[in-house]
Amino acid sequence: MLKTPIGRLRLAGLLEGTSYLVLLYCSIVLKRIKGHEEAIHLPGIIHGGLFILLCLLLYLARKPAGWENRTCAMIFGAALLPFGPFMIEPWLKREDQRFRSSR
Repeated sequence: MLKTPIGRLRLAGLLEGTSYLVLLYCSIVLKRIKGHEEAIHLPGIIHGGLFILLCLLLYLARKPAGWENRTCAMIFGAALLPFGPFMIEPWLKREDQRFRSSR
């Protein structure tokens, strides 16, 4: 998975999507319902770092993958939705296979 730019993007997307769900859990359950104000500090920092990593890897994968701006915008938009990275994962996997076979 880490041998291609798209594979690295896939891994970052899965990690970022998971961290987003953890952050949502912490903000809704731990902070709002249970009143732990500090509950989102560490998950927020981790999620922010993973989101920046995802954006960087998307930028680095764009040219080798031959993606247009519209495709990159779709991937970026999916990262903003709670289950978005998991929904586009099968498509990214096919793109990664296409990329490997074209090399």
